[in-house]
Amino acid sequence: MSFGLLNGLMLLGLAALALPIVVHLISKRKFDVVSWGAMQFLELGRRTRRRIRIEEFLLMLLRIGMLALLVLALARPWAQGGWLTSFSNSTKRDVVFVIDGSYSMGWEGKAVTPHAAAIQWAHELLAGFRGGDTVALLDARDTVRPVIDSPTSDFATVRERLDGLPDPSGTSNLPLAATEAVKILSRTTNLTRHVIVLTDGQSLPWQTGNEAAWLRLDDLRNEPAVPPQIWVVDVTGGANQDRDNFAVDRVELSRELTVPGFPIRIRTSVHQSGGVTMRRRVSLEVNGQRLDEKTLQINVPGNGRTPVEFEHRFPSVGSYVVSVVLDPDNLPGDNRADAAVIVQDGVPVLLVDGDPQLDPVLSETFFVKAGLTPLGNRSPWVSARVVDHSRFTAADLEGRSVVVLCNVPRLNEAQQGALKDFVGHGGGLVIAPGDRIVDTAYNEMHNESDGLLPLKFLDTDTEENHTLRPINVDNESLQAPWLSGFRSESGIDFVRSRFAKWWRLDTTAAPRRPDGESRIEGAGGVDPLLGLREDGPPVSQARVETIDPRVVARQYGAGMIVQLAVPLDADWSTLPSRNDFVPFLHELVFRLAGQSSGRNVDIGMPLQLEIGSEEAADAWEFTGPDDHHYEADPAGGDHRPLAELPRTDLAGVYRAQPKGDDDREEFFVVNFDRSESDLAPLEALDRQQLTGNDRLHFVDSVEEFKTATRGEASRTELWWLLMLVVIGVLVFEVVMTRRLVQGGHESLDGEAFPTAPPPASTRQTA
Repeated sequence: MSFGLLNGLMLLGLAALALPIVVHLISKRKFDVVSWGAMQFLELGRRTRRRIRIEEFLLMLLRIGMLALLVLALARPWAQGGWLTSFSNSTKRDVVFVIDGSYSMGWEGKAVTPHAAAIQWAHELLAGFRGGDTVALLDARDTVRPVIDSPTSDFATVRERLDGLPDPSGTSNLPLAATEAVKILSRTTNLTRHVIVLTDGQSLPWQTGNEAAWLRLDDLRNEPAVPPQIWVVDVTGGANQDRDNFAVDRVELSRELTVPGFPIRIRTSVHQSGGVTMRRRVSLEVNGQRLDEKTLQINVPGNGRTPVEFEHRFPSVGSYVVSVVLDPDNLPGDNRADAAVIVQDGVPVLLVDGDPQLDPVLSETFFVKAGLTPLGNRSPWVSARVVDHSRFTAADLEGRSVVVLCNVPRLNEAQQGALKDFVGHGGGLVIAPGDRIVDTAYNEMHNESDGLLPLKFLDTDTEENHTLRPINVDNESLQAPWLSGFRSESGIDFVRSRFAKWWRLDTTAAPRRPDGESRIEGAGGVDPLLGLREDGPPVSQARVETIDPRVVARQYGAGMIVQLAVPLDADWSTLPSRNDFVPFLHELVFRLAGQSSGRNVDIGMPLQLEIGSEEAADAWEFTGPDDHHYEADPAGGDHRPLAELPRTDLAGVYRAQPKGDDDREEFFVVNFDRSESDLAPLEALDRQQLTGNDRLHFVDSVEEFKTATRGEASRTELWWLLMLVVIGVLVFEVVMTRRLVQGGHESLDGEAFPTAPPPASTRQTA
């Protein structure tokens, strides 16, 4: 016999069993006895007194038993299997359906996709449910979507929600989904509780190596007195072996923000799971329109990967979705990869000159201004304005996307505060030091959590320290997508830029990953983007030694800071004289300006659209990949008002539109983990690991599930039976009490009183 969750606490009521004993003891207390003449006629015989004591003791035991049965009944005991099942016509149950919503469930190699088969399986089981049964529904994807998180007996609503599940997308985390299902069942009351996971037999979503997740599930499952049973249904019937698949990896853009006519590079790769080398066609689409001139034929090796790159120029401003698309195969969910791009007019940039001169050619901003906004160009890609560092205020930042500090000696507190607010709300900042900066003043701005300076300045280094050997850009350090076009195999002469002097940066304070590598952009990490190299004297094999990084980047709030080790003029290097200098400036500006776009995010992250100060956020709405509409929430501040979708649960393309204006669309792309494309099935050893300790039970059909949960698996509640016994005991207790009282009177009436002896005179007369 077992007891329901929390109802076990009611067993503390067994302490009430002491009450009849206390009453009995109190009734037996000794009192002072005062004898008086007539008492002798009321005294009971010894045998009668013994009988009454026995009956009182039995009555006390009866009352104790009645209280014990009442407490046990309120604790809702249950029994499993055996002859007790005959007392119950049917066992009420609480069920949580977990539908695997990952894109592998969209496999079209059979007449019905696994996702459709899972929904049909749930419908078939629902047909046998009765009143008192309850159902909840979870959609397992990158995050667990609670479709019905409060168990309900409204099966019509459950069927409606099942049929309304979105198409498969993204990946899934089945241990997390099962854990959420167990949490739901911990709040239910029926004695039969099932979690039913409907999936396709793929190994990846089970995360068999994630021991912490499985231990957490085991702990939760074993907490209640009625542990839920977790059933796993492979809706493919085990027909998931040897499924070859082609997939497109996530798209990498050289920039998210660009201008009309400026080229953007779109890179990804196509990989194959299983199979042998095959030829596949891959195309570029823009807003759903395939560009025939941007179609490639590539060879993809079995269990291998082939890189793909496109270049595209957008003709006009607007919001676009670029997609790399494969020809169809049996798994459509990974045959395309999307990315959102913003195309706008010239990017507004502010150049802060640290050494203004009457002769513009001698100023710190001359080469940058000429490269970004050349004279005579009426529609430049970048609109640059110059301000003297001593006159630079927060007002100069209004309407600007990027700020470049060109050899600015120092920043006062007001300027630092303005830049922190500017970058924190999505702006870009470039620090280009030279001979005029006060390194101690800048180093005070270094802080790993919220400082404007990514790395401290140590001192300057010169070519003389290297015996006049050439110091060039290290080609292997140009790994960032926006810098890859300047590698020796792609660029013209960027890597041949020579440096005679530079600031050494303190890389020892840079946050590091556990593997020792410098952390990549984001979360306060410093990313080395560009380094120098020293070529040694000719030997059999050239010596290449990487020097400290010369360009580093750091995420700061919604924006980014790029710190250089050299100025952007010709004082310390030959960089401004190179053909790649102007493209380098543009790539740098577009990279920083696009940082705040937030148009390509990971699942679960918010979507934020910058709106005009005169616009209201509630005038906008977002539309998800499932065509569901979401109201926009206000976010940001007065400096940068935003319309926000706080959370994204589905992967794919989202649209933001003003209500009632179908002609204006702003696109967003929510990315997902594409390792789901590995369709390797769950191995027998892994299945054995998952079924250990009675954790999971695998079944293939509805009938097999019903058979496994019928008969001995049923549970019968016994509280009603105990309550009947309590009522019977209560009646018996009343009868015994009445008998005890009446029995005492009968003893008094039936027992002969002792007769007084006759007077002496009478005896003598007789």
